[in-house]
Order: sequence, then structure tokens, then C-alpha cells
Amino acid sequence: MKVTISESKLTKVIHNYIDISFEGFDNCYYNWADFNCGMGVCCDPYAIGFVLPDREYDDYLFKLVNRQYYDDNGDYPQELKDELPEPCQNSPDVSDEEFDLIVLSEEMYERLESLFGDINIWSKPLLNIINGVFNTNARTVSYPY
Repeated sequence: MKVTISESKLTKVIHNYIDISFEGFDNCYYNWADFNCGMGVCCDPYAIGFVLPDREYDDYLFKLVNRQYYDDNGDYPQELKDELPEPCQNSPDVSDEEFDLIVLSEEMYERLESLFGDINIWSKPLLNIINGVFNTNARTVSYPY
């Protein structure tokens, strides 16, 4: 049996599901994400990590990234690894339109996919939720491969 549901209703259902599944979702804190560079951990000036209130600072629920420069393996030029990049000296601006892609954690992706099916069904409502709750300007949702 097929059921048709409007996008606005699906958005509400997904938001409710996320609130229940990820307690504190609306109160996630964010900061520059980290990437491992040699012996230390470095700031990734192309990724902002969002973390649930009761999780460790690097246990990201999702990241808001600059699609043009972001590398999920942290394969950046050496100068980014040698010293703290200038953008990292300030708090990130989540409304910066250069940060245009949401990269979901594997946990978030798997929970949503198991209940709502293919990402093409729920990515746009999820994008609307994240943009609305966190005042971001992302245009696409992606997931771990």
C-alpha cells in the first residue's frame, strides 16, 4: 500500500523523530570540526561540526561543510597542518553561504534511512529542518559512503 504525504507533514514527522532519537537535537552546539593531522588534531576551516549536548566534542551528528574545499580525509595543504588557520581563531559563522553541504554522521543517516527509506525521500525535509533550526544555508545533504 502506498501512502502520499505532503512535504510539510513529512518535515514535521522527521523533526519529531529526530527530537526523539537524538535528544537535544535543537540544542546541538557547534564549532570548527577537527581533522587528524600528524601527531595532533587540527581545525578544519572547511567544516563545522554539530554535536549533541551530551556527546564528546568530536562525536558529530552532522557537519556543515564548504563543498568546494572540504576533504573528508583531511587531505589539505601542509600550511593548514603547520599552524592554526586564521578562520579557526574565531567562532564559525553557520550562516555563511560558502558552507553549503550537510554531511550526516553514519548513525544519523542509518536511523533516518531505516525508517524513511531512500535519502531522496527525506533529504529535502531534513535540509529544511537543519537550515531552520540552526540558521544555516545548506543546499544539499550527503551521507557517509
